[in-house]
This record gives sequence, structure tokens and C-alpha cells, in this order.
Amino acid sequence: MSPSTLNLSCACGRITGTLDISHSSLPLGFELCHCSNCRHVSGQLCISVLTAPRAPSDGASTLRMTKGEPIGYQSSEELIRHFCGHCGASIYLHIPETGDDEIATGVLDQAEGILQFKQHIFLASTKDGGLSSWLDGPAWTGWGEGSMEQSEEYSQPTPTSQTRSGKKDNESDERLKCHCHCRGVEFYITRPNEASSNNQPRDATWWLRANGSKYMAGICACNSCRLAAGYDTQAWAFIPKSNIRQVDGKEMEYSMGTLKRYVHSEGHYREFCSRCGATVFWHDEERPKVVDVSAGLLDAEEGARAEGWVEWRTERVGFEECAQNKSFVSKLSEGLRKWGEARSE
Repeated sequence: MSPSTLNLSCACGRITGTLDISHSSLPLGFELCHCSNCRHVSGQLCISVLTAPRAPSDGASTLRMTKGEPIGYQSSEELIRHFCGHCGASIYLHIPETGDDEIATGVLDQAEGILQFKQHIFLASTKDGGLSSWLDGPAWTGWGEGSMEQSEEYSQPTPTSQTRSGKKDNESDERLKCHCHCRGVEFYITRPNEASSNNQPRDATWWLRANGSKYMAGICACNSCRLAAGYDTQAWAFIPKSNIRQVDGKEMEYSMGTLKRYVHSEGHYREFCSRCGATVFWHDEERPKVVDVSAGLLDAEEGARAEGWVEWRTERVGFEECAQNKSFVSKLSEGLRKWGEARSE
């Protein structure tokens, strides 16, 4: 396929489309938005979006849907988000005031030589910098350079001992609230306890870190996560099922609230919010007692990375070799590793 036309598709293939681009405009810059709305409506630490080029003839967006009709969810007065109602993949954001369509970069069928990371935006609400701490580039507290209202440059905060220790200072620290944007899905995570090991020896409990006081979290770039989320990477926290509870204290259920299941292959399942589209869980029959929880749903007081609760795997981005946007994921993986090495000094 010529780079003058890009195809796009969700994981299940029920939503497809095309995007017309000009050779002279390559590479196309995309942004990472870190605002609280985007984190909770996607389940990601941030979302990667590309503004659809305009047609030279009439100035209209060149995004065209060729199959299916994505579900629209108005996450704010300014934005309507569209996602696949069958697999949950984010497809695009529409801004009625300007007519812009912001394409979720993970659903595009090409990236190398076409897409280029441009800047981080809306970092103020992360408190800790979120994913931007692992990826160098222009960073802004609100709108970025060239956006509607350019804001101040963002300075990375200095980690505090409280942020990194996982120390429990009061009763409220025993529970970590988690929710999607529309709050159709709400639950909480409890601190690791005796049941968290799932009766496995210490050297087999890979999901527990910091001497069993935190859970492991990591970034995945596999094609399955990319297409089901709609973004180039997916951030997961790995939580024992016994430590995930409904808001009323009952055991978690994969049918709670507005959750909807997508079976992407035999024995492998994803759940997303059927109302706002947020990716929520991944789990399979091979390890049913440990659930992958979308890290963007975690509502930790210390910041988006929730370092009082999780320890990030910094050796590399998971399935980096499978990444479609290889240069972007490679830089992210390198930054993650350097960040981890600096933390261990």
C-alpha cells in the first residue's frame, strides 16, 4: 500500500477506514496526551494521537470509515471519542469546534517513516510525569507548541521517598481506587497479602516486587495489545485476582458494571467499558489468578505511575520486537531502562 493512503483497523476488524496523506508532509507528528480524562477513558498512561490531514480541495478531514460504525462517547464538551463496540479499540477523537479528527496511532497499518513523536501534552495532572519520564521530547503542562493555547514547559518532578516506598500511612492507603472515565467500571486494589502469592514460592511470584510490598507493572508493545487498545503501547499492572475488589467489597467479577468481554483468541480475554471504551482487564486460562489491569485506571494520590503501589519493569518494553512503530518503542524502551538504572543507583 502506497503511503499516500493508510489503512486503519481495530483488533476484531469490524471497524476499518482509510487516511489520505501527502508524501511532502512526512513524517507526520503525533502527540502523547497525558491528561486525566485520556488516561481514564483509555486505560493507558497516555494516548498517542495523530491529527488527520485536511484535503486540499475542501479542507475536510481525510479520515474515511470504510466498514462499521464506531461508538461515540462524549468525554468532555470539547471531545467525542470513538471506539469499536465489539473489541473496545480506540479509533479516533473528534473535536466538533475545529472539525479535527485525532487518529489513535495504534490502529494504523503503517508507522515507520510515516509517524514521528512530536511532544508530550497535558502533563500537569500526572503529578509524577507519567510515561514522559521515559521518553525525551518537548513536554508541556497543558497544550503543546502549535496547539490552540500553548502552555508552560513541564519540568520533571524529583521523586520522593514517599512516592517510591509504598509506605502505608493511614487506612485509606490500604485501597487503591480504580475507574474508567464514565465510572461504569469501578473497583479497588488492596495491598499485597498472604493470598497474593497464590500459594507459589517466592521465586515464582513474578508479579510481586519490592519484597512482596508492591505489584509489578510494565509496558507492552505486542500487536494484540496495540490493536485492541488502539495505541502503540499498553501499560499493565499485574494484580492477583484476590486483591481486586468491587466497590462494595465483594470479589471482582468480569461482568461487573459496564464491562464487556472480547475474546481475541482461545483462552485469552479482554474486558473494556462498553460505555466509554476504556481498556480494563486482560487475563487468560493459563494464569487465571493474576489479572492484567490497565494502569491508566489507577487513581493513586502520588501520581499516574502509582509508584506507591507498583514497581515498573524497566529492563525493556515487553514484546518490543513486535512493535509496529519500532523507532518510537525503541526510544521508549531505552528511556525506561535508563530511568530504572538511575533509580537503582
